[in-house]
Amino acid sequence: MSRNTNDSFIINAFHVAKPIVSLGPDNTFLDVRNTMLKYNIKRIVVFDSSLPDKKAIGIVTEKDIANFLSSHQFDKRRLGEIKLQELLQNKKPELYAVHKNFSLGICAQLMLDKNISSLLLVDEENNAKKIITKTDLIALIASRDIGNFTTHDYMTQKVIAVRPEENANSIPELLTQYNISRVIVVRENKPIGIITTRDMIPKGKYFGISSHRLKEFENRHLSSRIRMLPFTAEDIMTSNPLILIEQHDSLTNAARLMLGNQISGIPVVNKLQELVGIITKTDIIKAIVDLGTNKGQ
Repeated sequence: MSRNTNDSFIINAFHVAKPIVSLGPDNTFLDVRNTMLKYNIKRIVVFDSSLPDKKAIGIVTEKDIANFLSSHQFDKRRLGEIKLQELLQNKKPELYAVHKNFSLGICAQLMLDKNISSLLLVDEENNAKKIITKTDLIALIASRDIGNFTTHDYMTQKVIAVRPEENANSIPELLTQYNISRVIVVRENKPIGIITTRDMIPKGKYFGISSHRLKEFENRHLSSRIRMLPFTAEDIMTSNPLILIEQHDSLTNAARLMLGNQISGIPVVNKLQELVGIITKTDIIKAIVDLGTNKGQ
């Protein structure tokens, strides 16, 4: 870390990056799911030990897994039977690396330009041992005041929303069609829940339903002795608590809410609690780039 002429600290990518968590191409989707849960992360770097210097050959994210399962929903194989190599064969590798001393502004701009959520950091020997993500940049924003930016200034106004009675099987198709990571569940234009790609990754034997939610669902329906119906958006959404933010709240507070609740997007409401947009990590990254531009950095 160095100082500039204004005697303020310059933070480089190295200072906020995290160690890489990796698997090999012969590992399975089950390995990925369990590793993500263990380390509370959303991406795995895939290294091929058969190549010189154990070269990185891809990054697999929660969205990649959810999209694959959506397009193979009639596949009868278990997660432990599907290898990462199969996903990588059908997914164009999106590996971008920066030197560890690159500025955070450059990293943020590259993420926007390439529509990616992470960058590998390489040292003087061109070895990748760390990774910087949007979450790392958001953490920096959450720790300081970035000015008078409001949520309304950077939120995305077009929101993909569904009704609570919508069939849950349609959710993965929406995530894939619009290349998004979440949909909002609304009733009378007021958000009542949110469904993310993580909800679409199987945690039990039923697609998209975690064990505790499945038990609650079965208890509700079996206790009333009615026939089990298809899962709905309301059955799998996160609603308690549902994190919301008011459109005139600060962007710094939005970053703090994301970091504190380990989420990547927050529904934005007006004073009547009506849905008017959504603020995501990508939107906040845009503010980081704008802040650097306005300061001539």
